[in-house]
Amino acid sequence: MFSFIFAQRLFFLFTFLIVTLNYGCQEPIVRPGRNSCSPPIADSFWQPANTNESGFSAETFCNVLREYVEKNNRLHSVLIERHGKLIAEIYHNGKDSPLSIRYGFRLPFDGESTFDKETLHDVRSVSKSVVSLLFGIALEKKLIPEIDASVLSSFPELDDLGSVQHRSVTWRHLLTMSGGLDWKEWGRGFLTNDEARLYWKKDLVRFVFERPIIEPAGKVFNYNGGGTSVLAEILTKETEKSLDELAAEWLFHPIGINEYEWVKDRYGRALAFGGLRLRPRDMLKLGRLMLNGGIWEKKQIVPNQWIMDSLKPHISTNITMLSGDESPVKYGYQWWIGETYLPNRRVSWQAALGNGGQRIYIVPDLDLVVVTTAGEYGSAGIGKEIGMLLDKIIATAN
Repeated sequence: MFSFIFAQRLFFLFTFLIVTLNYGCQEPIVRPGRNSCSPPIADSFWQPANTNESGFSAETFCNVLREYVEKNNRLHSVLIERHGKLIAEIYHNGKDSPLSIRYGFRLPFDGESTFDKETLHDVRSVSKSVVSLLFGIALEKKLIPEIDASVLSSFPELDDLGSVQHRSVTWRHLLTMSGGLDWKEWGRGFLTNDEARLYWKKDLVRFVFERPIIEPAGKVFNYNGGGTSVLAEILTKETEKSLDELAAEWLFHPIGINEYEWVKDRYGRALAFGGLRLRPRDMLKLGRLMLNGGIWEKKQIVPNQWIMDSLKPHISTNITMLSGDESPVKYGYQWWIGETYLPNRRVSWQAALGNGGQRIYIVPDLDLVVVTTAGEYGSAGIGKEIGMLLDKIIATAN
């Protein structure tokens, strides 16, 4: 009898906690103004501009935003800038699983999260694109052997892994995810996902390179977050600084990104493949830096040649789910390359993409940056949804 009463009370207590916590976390949609077409609020860097000034068809552009606000609350934010001025900024509250909280293992009664322009958000694999920029800076500083050097030549402690095939893997191959290693990541559960195992591995380079070679290096694209971790390892080894320290010194602080977080693994290392957390407005800054050829306020932050090489297609991926019209995308140096197909033209874009709906799209022909964040981690459909939104935005630009 006692156990039945105890179990009953425990059940009511658990139910009360769920209802209370969820109710306490319910917040209204956050918008920059009275409606989705209201201009953004200026800050010390971003100045707003209206749609006509920015070369958009005002009515059509506003209708696209209205459609997003009214019908798509799966996204936490959408920000759009053109010619260096902010023309749209929309936020939604919603469910999230940030890596900064138990590596994304949220409890069922954690409730919704609130998002606005000051909120840090997981950018997941956008982190990889940032690591690539740091790698390019390190190359210019001559801290790293040239890009076609064997990766294992920088890790003599791994001589036992030095087969001819393994020694043929270069830094370029890791940057383009074409190392040929037997790495299984996409479409797998957490326990069988090789990237997920990186959270707990002490020797990351050995963990990656002890895999057999199943394809000739440079021939086949295979998504590999382990390769990004190896890129980060050589950066920290040669500079004797942590990845987040390098990012602050070489990239973030020079372009005015002062609020950020890089989630660490159990050994205190920044999760190079996906642990970065940024504010959406600062994601826009990274996009603008790319469009400006690595220049920020007349100072070259990232080598211009590295920017051009990073955004150039080096390998085909045969991946279609990242584009609104399901056209295949290509891959540069940890940056994606695709096209929007309109009735009368094709418009090329490049992007830093992260699991769950994290995006920094740059459209050089339009001098345009589009940023999104979301909490749809593991969802295959969110990529197509955001791709369709990008297509609609591009279609409204003159």
